[in-house]
Amino acid sequence: MSKFRSVVLGADKVRSVSRSTSVVVIALCTVMVPQIILRAVSYSVAGPAMAIGFFAAVISLAMSMISVRLLFTEVPRRSSHQLAERHIDHWAGLIVSAARILGYALIIILGVEIAVTSFNSVVNVSWSIAIEPAIIIAIAVIVFSGRLALHTRPIIILSFLALLGLSIVLGYAMIQELVGGVNFEEIRSARENALNTQVNMGRYHPFVEAALGGAMVGAVTIFVSERILSPHDHRRIVPRTLLKAMVPAVILIAVTLYFVTALRMPGRRVAIPSLSMAVAFFGRAGQIVLVVLYIVLGLLAAYSAYRQLPRLLRELAIDGLLPRRLAAKDAVRPRRMIVALIGLLAAAVTFVLDSTRSHAVVFVFTVFIMQAFTAVAMISRSKAILNESTDASKRHRAIALTWVFRGFFVLSLVVLAAVCYAQPFWAASGIVSLCVPVLFLLVYSRGQRKVNTRLELANRGSLTPLPTRVHGVVLIDRVDQASLRAVTWARSFRFSSLTAVCVDVDPTQTRQIRQAWQQAQVPVDLTILGEPKGAVRRPVIAYVRERLRLHPGDVVTVFIPRVIATGSWEQFFVRHSTPRIINDLRFEPGVTVCEVPYRLRGQGE
Repeated sequence: MSKFRSVVLGADKVRSVSRSTSVVVIALCTVMVPQIILRAVSYSVAGPAMAIGFFAAVISLAMSMISVRLLFTEVPRRSSHQLAERHIDHWAGLIVSAARILGYALIIILGVEIAVTSFNSVVNVSWSIAIEPAIIIAIAVIVFSGRLALHTRPIIILSFLALLGLSIVLGYAMIQELVGGVNFEEIRSARENALNTQVNMGRYHPFVEAALGGAMVGAVTIFVSERILSPHDHRRIVPRTLLKAMVPAVILIAVTLYFVTALRMPGRRVAIPSLSMAVAFFGRAGQIVLVVLYIVLGLLAAYSAYRQLPRLLRELAIDGLLPRRLAAKDAVRPRRMIVALIGLLAAAVTFVLDSTRSHAVVFVFTVFIMQAFTAVAMISRSKAILNESTDASKRHRAIALTWVFRGFFVLSLVVLAAVCYAQPFWAASGIVSLCVPVLFLLVYSRGQRKVNTRLELANRGSLTPLPTRVHGVVLIDRVDQASLRAVTWARSFRFSSLTAVCVDVDPTQTRQIRQAWQQAQVPVDLTILGEPKGAVRRPVIAYVRERLRLHPGDVVTVFIPRVIATGSWEQFFVRHSTPRIINDLRFEPGVTVCEVPYRLRGQGE
């Protein structure tokens, strides 16, 4: 009963973590999309560009929700990388897995950039480019040091507070609009606040980039629709639940875009539109409150993404795309090391792509690469059903799904082509960033495949021949309780021969060992190896090799006593590292190594 309860609680925790991450990412998208669209346009084309951005948001949301609904209905137990690996090929699963890793890295960057941009709206810092990578690395250090462990409920509450602050600003603006219209002073305050921020430079494709900014809504919907490390029945979020979260977000985006036009806010500026609106309607104090909420929201987004990455790595390890040892629950340190490298990659990306708009577009580019592979996998799955099934209803549904996912594939290609057309450098940067985890996964996959090939049985009916005899060797450097424990263990194995071995590195110490061995009356022969003041490892290895040379087909088991401290002060005086002799003997053919633990109990135990 307790085991069942722990499983249920674990599943609830997984769902709560995924829920909090989804909420904070959706809230970040709600704040960020109007900013991305406004950064891409100038005032002369603001009206049409805002309309294009809004319709792109609505269309991308509708198409992504249809895709989420079909995947939830047809393959609720499989994630995107599993679909790609099963129905396309192993390399496709690697690409989708790398895209998911890169997606979380970009969320870390976007969250930090929203926080820094919000802070700059109050205190203008000219060296903010250096702040972002420093904050990315600092959050990684704080999270993985265990000094900050937030529960899911505070994350959700703080995310809702940020959206509540945005809703209050927009609600008051709507009331002002209904009562008598927005006055000139409010328009001037909003424009002046936006004009105080930096100007965006570079290539200029306002309508295409506005559409890509709106497509961010669909990209976020696709990205958060999959849970990580969830039981199979809860792999994907229920579409109705996801739609209830995304529809209010789109409404807030639409109202924000309307007041961007109504307040005649200048385009191609770094300003977050809702912060300039807060200045117009609530003054400096209102803006500061919203800035604090946005800073918290951005840092929570980075924190949540960092918290999801180790779980994603564990899921990929369980699916065989990463080393199996990363799948263990206690393999915390290796997963953190990989996430630390991902954090360094994210910090490096901020130097290449230095704007929220560029990172958002790369995020859209990455997610729609995932969507394209998922669509191809579903098409392949439908074709397999048509080839294997004779059920009329299944065949009709498979044909319908084939055409629907062909449409999704074409839509994904259109989005990817739009990114390449509008900002080819950003597309190239996204591909290069994606290649880093792809190469890591590919190198591991190829190496693991080679190892598995060498380990395969040439003849499945054949067994490894039994050794003729097994000899035991106990390594000692003094006669104490730990050494006698190792000898006792070795005697219990009933070896063909058993010898205790001591290396002569000091004549006086060797003489004391001989005397203590005789006084203890140990019924095992003691062999002294080496010359005075000689090496420790080389004589032992030479002795073991000589035993195997004289007796081909035999096996030698080497016992090494190991003292383990369980008290507090004893740990300082006990060696914790693995002796070099153990590592050397492990590579010797025909040799097995056994460490015999002797627990040095602390006072009072």
